[in-house]
Amino acid sequence: MKFREFCLSASFSIIATTAVAQDSAPSKVSSVKDVVVPVAGRTVKVDDTQSPFPRPAALHSAVAFWTDVFSKYSEYQSVVHDMDDLSRVYYVLDYSQQALTMDRYALAKLRADDERKTRDRIEAMLKHIDAVHGNPAELDADERRICALFDDDKSNPKRFREAIDNIRVQRGLRERTDEGLRTAQRYLPTMEKTFISYGLPTGLTRLPIVESSFNVEAYSKDAAAGIWQFIPSSARIYMHLNDVVDERRDPWASTDAAARHLRDDYDLLQNWPLAITAYNHGRAGIKRALAAVNGSTLVDLIKHYDGPRFGFASRNFYAEFLAATDVERAWRAEHHDAGAQTKPLHFDVVKTRDYVSYDTLRKLSGLDEATFRELNPAYRSEVVEGRLYVPPDQPIRVPAGSAHAFEVAYADLSGSQRFDHQRRYYSEYRVRRGDSLSVIAARHGVSTQAILAANGMRSSAVRIGQTLRIPGGDSTPTMVASADRTPSRSRSPRAHVSGRKTHHLRVHRVRSGQTLSGIAERYQVTVKSLLELNALGDKDELRAGTTLKIPAG
Repeated sequence: MKFREFCLSASFSIIATTAVAQDSAPSKVSSVKDVVVPVAGRTVKVDDTQSPFPRPAALHSAVAFWTDVFSKYSEYQSVVHDMDDLSRVYYVLDYSQQALTMDRYALAKLRADDERKTRDRIEAMLKHIDAVHGNPAELDADERRICALFDDDKSNPKRFREAIDNIRVQRGLRERTDEGLRTAQRYLPTMEKTFISYGLPTGLTRLPIVESSFNVEAYSKDAAAGIWQFIPSSARIYMHLNDVVDERRDPWASTDAAARHLRDDYDLLQNWPLAITAYNHGRAGIKRALAAVNGSTLVDLIKHYDGPRFGFASRNFYAEFLAATDVERAWRAEHHDAGAQTKPLHFDVVKTRDYVSYDTLRKLSGLDEATFRELNPAYRSEVVEGRLYVPPDQPIRVPAGSAHAFEVAYADLSGSQRFDHQRRYYSEYRVRRGDSLSVIAARHGVSTQAILAANGMRSSAVRIGQTLRIPGGDSTPTMVASADRTPSRSRSPRAHVSGRKTHHLRVHRVRSGQTLSGIAERYQVTVKSLLELNALGDKDELRAGTTLKIPAG
């Protein structure tokens, strides 16, 4: 099928990219202190001499590309481009009209199919252009346009062949970014104060635009969560991540953690382009990469380092950050009343002194469920739903000016509302072939000793089919919660604990176009837990109508 015929048969439109490439190109400048950045049809002048974040000339085209992604390209547009040279935009596929009438899952399937066909077509054109050595007489109009995108690299005879493996699709983020910037107004004033307290540039608080579009509910397929997208291993270094709280989901606690994380990155690497890239790639990995290429700058890494983990995301992370700061600056200039429309959240912080139910604390605050949850988003579902208590010495955010009233009401709580001990909480796991106790412990993020104690076991030997209680597990559906109801006013020794088994298993019926990663994100669980619970392999296809079991929590 000819590419023009394909375009007519598929229900989407292609935006010509000659103009796009021109619009996206950075202005030529004599020095980095005089940079003019295009932002969705506007220009924003950046005085780099006053910024701790330098703008190397080698990154200008990447910054321009990401600026367009954040502020120009719609979520219904797919930008087909070269991964190594982001000024090479082959096509922009537009699905705005189809989005008005099509079911989201049908649209997603159409879009994925079209993107694949477009990549295949570009690959075929590049092969043909390479075969005829770019001779215009042997190219059609579309191929000549593609060929012209490589005019700045004519000295490289392999340029077309090398570009074949570099075709990539980036979807627009304009709507998501705009919504995120509105949400950010609720948090940025406090976030900036946190970064100032650590002696860090306040501009770093714009990094969540890149990480999550300031979506406080963000959860990735790699189990990264919250506006700062901490993965569990990093989170456990800088914040609390346990049975009771996941502070990754708390914009204030995670901001404090991110500030310390970035401070540590900078302390090791001593410049912000590398430190910011390390937030994505890992500071040890950046240090090793610099040593591998005998380099000292981010540009050295981008040009010379080809480590398998230093991929497209890591190479572009700093450029995305610069673009995000430009877009946010322009957005604020256009939305002078943003602060009035989306007021920052103000609150007092009090602390618990006993084991108390989440709902009791909410009632003491005088807030409705949604508002209390917004101020205290770190608590896990086991706490919110009452299967675990909020422990002593936990910070609780209450309306500004209400701390004293909360303290008075807290002091008046009866003994039946305050407890000496936490509820005991376990998940259940059935041993499978190939399991060992150490493997099971590592899978659930607990120690073998904790599993032995929870099950009254003296030996680490396990057998297939055996059901183990896993303390604090979060990837299995059956929860066992036993409540110690010793009232705090008596302060008596631990009372007898009675247990009750409850099943909190959810199910999901798969619809056309859904993916396992999309379902995992919706329910805020990991893909791995879905695979394990439903006995699926990595390559198994989801079929519409299939019922999936969803882990609790």
